[in-house]
Amino acid sequence: MNEQLIVKNFGPIKDATVDFKKVTVFIGPTGGGKSTLAKLAAVFRKSDFINLIDSEATIEQILSEYELEDYLKRSNLYIEWNNNGTIFEFSNRKRNSNPINGIKELITNVYENPFHKDIIENFSELIKKSKYKDIANELIDKKEEIIRNYIVERLKEELYKSSAEYIPAERILLSTIGNSWAGIIRDDINLPKALVNFANTYAKARKEIKKLKLDFLSLSYLRLNEHDYISIKNKKINIPLEKAASGIQSTIPLILIIEYFSRQKNKQRNFVIEEPELNLYPSTQQGLLNWIISKCSSNSNDIIMTTHSPYILSHLNLLLYAYQVAEKHPDRAEDVAKIVPRASWINPQEFACYQVENGGVQSLVNAELGLIDNNELDALSGDAADAFDNLIRLSKGVAVR
Repeated sequence: MNEQLIVKNFGPIKDATVDFKKVTVFIGPTGGGKSTLAKLAAVFRKSDFINLIDSEATIEQILSEYELEDYLKRSNLYIEWNNNGTIFEFSNRKRNSNPINGIKELITNVYENPFHKDIIENFSELIKKSKYKDIANELIDKKEEIIRNYIVERLKEELYKSSAEYIPAERILLSTIGNSWAGIIRDDINLPKALVNFANTYAKARKEIKKLKLDFLSLSYLRLNEHDYISIKNKKINIPLEKAASGIQSTIPLILIIEYFSRQKNKQRNFVIEEPELNLYPSTQQGLLNWIISKCSSNSNDIIMTTHSPYILSHLNLLLYAYQVAEKHPDRAEDVAKIVPRASWINPQEFACYQVENGGVQSLVNAELGLIDNNELDALSGDAADAFDNLIRLSKGVAVR
């Protein structure tokens, strides 16, 4: 995958460039812009995005699904998405222009791809050698329009091969209300569109997946008589999902969505996951991360995650290092797999981690080590330790540092 997002003056983001990998992680303070970047990636990765070129849809309508439309009002806005050399961009920098009117104006730089450049440079010769040679001059006059239409069709084919699935932090609501969701939709209660879309997909997943064993949670998910249950290991009772622990309630919708799409082999999925660690004990966070990585690596799916959890970051380092040890010492790979499941290993070349704050981003991956380096969460732990040390010094009547 070779995708890059450039964002300037959009919401909390002042200037940020993100290179996406198979696994991309965002950390940072609340309101710093993690979700903004993750949601923009979801927008551009949706398989139906390119089809909107032929519709009357506006940028506002597309971004409103993720409650980002108000950010369009900021001056000098610029967003660019580079999909393997094909660039989609829009801005409001030019005077007396309003390029936010429709999706068609996003494709202002589609000729950057080397394959497309070859078409452009040899267009005249290709036309003269084709069955249209009798009207070659007329076609050459329409060169830009013809090439653009051709490229758009190619883009549609490419984007249809993958699709983004956004998994919001509010997912616990679906477990809490159970089958009451249909009534909420019927009564047209004003909920975020992304949550409504997720709920509709979740409903499909629940219909297909009747039972799913989850060893890292020591339980199984069951769908019985149109209701969701949790069967805890070594216990003979089924607990309704809406009465289960909050960590289970927030995790089951996430798991069912990933499992549902992992069973579909015809299309690559890009999962955008908001805070997978919600309400989970540290060791369970690590088990969930193993499960997510294994599901996605076995099906060539990509993952974008936002997180506040130092346990998630430290476990990512474990998965990265396991890959490196096995790669450097192939004869020890089986022993490595006994410590860290092979399916959860992460190739450092396919991993990115960014700290998002103060309107920008900073890569946290040490290029030499291939691991996450010092980050804000580590610094906060250090601050807490320093504060505790000073309290001890005060209790002993020693000057604080």
